[in-house]
Formats: sequence, structure tokens, C-alpha cells
Amino acid sequence: MTTAEGSGPKIVLTGGGTGGHVYPALAVAGAVRKLAPQSEILYIGGDRVEARAAPAAGLPFRAISVHGLAGSVSLGQRLRSLAELAVGLPLVQSLRILRGFGANVVLGTGGYVSGPVLLGARLAGVPSAALDGNRVPGHTSKIVSRLVDVMAVAHPEMERFFAARVRRGARVEMTGLPVRPEIVATSREEGASALGLDSSLRTVLVFGGSLGSRRMNEALTGALQGLADKDWAGDIQVLHVTGRRFSVPEQESKGLAVRYRAVPYLEERYASALAAADLVISRAGAGTVAEVTARGLPAVLSPWSEASTGEQAFNAEPLRQAGAAVVIPDAELTPERLAEVLIELLSDPARLKRMADASKRLGRPGAAERVAELVLELAARGRG
Repeated sequence: MTTAEGSGPKIVLTGGGTGGHVYPALAVAGAVRKLAPQSEILYIGGDRVEARAAPAAGLPFRAISVHGLAGSVSLGQRLRSLAELAVGLPLVQSLRILRGFGANVVLGTGGYVSGPVLLGARLAGVPSAALDGNRVPGHTSKIVSRLVDVMAVAHPEMERFFAARVRRGARVEMTGLPVRPEIVATSREEGASALGLDSSLRTVLVFGGSLGSRRMNEALTGALQGLADKDWAGDIQVLHVTGRRFSVPEQESKGLAVRYRAVPYLEERYASALAAADLVISRAGAGTVAEVTARGLPAVLSPWSEASTGEQAFNAEPLRQAGAAVVIPDAELTPERLAEVLIELLSDPARLKRMADASKRLGRPGAAERVAELVLELAARGRG
């Protein structure tokens, strides 16, 4: 498959289910556009975060019918997924889209949706790469590592793991996990202004991942009640991203000593929120950890215990060891424990500064450009 002479490479991105799989792909798309402005980029995904985020980023989007088997999915969802796989529906759809687009390269950034697209690329003879940003390999990554030409990883231990699994002629590259350039480039003042926050106040950003977290929401609202007698509480503002599935009862947000604002989701304003933040409270998905460290933010991390391979606990561990984060296990995420940690951190600005410095040292803000270079290298092979 080739494109017309003089036109740019045709690049397919795929990955989905959560923001941690989608936003690295969008970061690579931005880097590709800078390195090769004539490139044509198509995003193939499912019906979740990527279906909104890719078009919002200006990328053409095509959906395939595929759903996950791992994690906390219902029996009905599992049966539906098995039926789709049994008849080969997502693979057939992927092949049709790849051939119709004339793809020169495919990059998968994780999630079940990337599996059939990368398999389709292999069958169609299209060069491909996969990206895994976790410190424990995901189910899909273990499979697709045997299909792709390049396996890009974010951690040295994953470089060693996949080096023993990739097929002959393929290679593993240590790139880091891409983050969108605005995550790093947006100033604190710009971020606060975009969200209507007061840049003179210390800002705590709280979110439970792209799908939200009931446990984190309940722990936060209870913990904030425990700050009522702190003389510094009036200098704190909290931006709480509840997730679309959840909301905070009005009575729980009344009478707080801190300024409090809840929003269901941030979409394109997420970079502004990170820029405005002085402390982040969140789960420990690979994308979140990469963005927090690229920005150099101190964090309170509570790894999600139902992550399919338990990877979030491993993702959080380097930050804990470096002194960049306090880690609260999911089972211990209570209002009382979170209040205790918040009081420790917010009453000690010097400690927060040390945590921020440690976080910054862990960041890899150039990862998107490195992955984009690999994609364009493979695209040149595909065009040849």
C-alpha cells in the first residue's frame, strides 16, 4: 500500500477504553503533525473515551465493534465480547478500514480495541508499533507484542520483558509515555484563568480517572470536612472532577472551609487543571503518572485495586520511592486517612516543594516526539 507521490504518510492510531490509552495517542498525533505536517492521521477506536476525544482533537474517527473481557465487566458484556470475537467482526472491520484508508503504519496505545487493529495491520502487511506505559504489561500488550515491528515502553523492566517476547526482526524501544505538549507548556496563570480559578490560592486537583471513582469522591468530601479548624484552609481551593457517572450531593459541599468546585469532566481543559494545580489527588494510571511527573507535581495516589493486572500499584511505586507522592492503598482510602494526609502536606509547603522537585526528575516530557519519530520511520517503510 502506498500513497500518492508527494503526499504525506497515512498513519492510523488506535487505543481506547480509558483516557490513559487515548491521550498518549493524541500526544503522538500532535508530535507527528509537527514533524510531518503533510501526514494524514486516522483514529480507530470503540465507543468510549476515544469516540469523543479523538474528534475533539481534530482527528477523523472510525469505530469498530469490540468490547473488553478483562476487569470488572458483566456476564452480558463478556458474552457479547466473545460473540464479536468468535465471528471475527472487529478484525474484519479493521481490515476494511485499513485498506480503505491506505494505511502506511499503525500505532496501538493499549486497550482491547487496539488488538484487532494491530492484527489487521499484520495480516495486511502494514508496519506497526505498540506502546505500553505501565510497569506491568497489560493483557493486550502481551498479545500484540508478537505482532508489531516496534514495541515502545516507558520503563526499563518492560524493555527487558518485551525483548524476550517480540518476534524475530522486531525491536523494543524505551521511549517513556507520551503526554500532550499543553500539559507541560500551559502556565499556572493560564490554567487558572481558563477554569475561573484564583491563581493566588493553592489549588488541589482531584480526579478518579476518566471514568470517575465513587470511593475517591466519597473520601474527598468527607476529608474536606476535616479541614474546618485549619487556619490555612481559607487559602486552599479544590477542583474536583467527579466523573460523568457521579455527582456530589449539594449538602456535602456546603459549609466547607476551603473553596470547592465540582465538575463532571474536563475534556480539553484537563491541561489547564494540571497547570493550575499545586497538589494532585488521583488514581495511578500510567497516563496520569506520566502527566503528573512531566508537569512536576506532588501527588497523593490511590491505585485502583480493580485494574486488570494490578498495574496501578506498580505505577505509583517509583513516585513513592522518590518522595514525589504519598500512596494510599485503595482499601485504606477513607475520609479519615485522606484528611490526615492532606493536613500533613498542606501544612508543610517545604515538603510539597521537595515532592514537586522529585516528581519533575521522574518526568519524560519528550516521549511523544520519540514515539512520533518511530511511527514516521515505520511509515516510510510502509510507503516503500
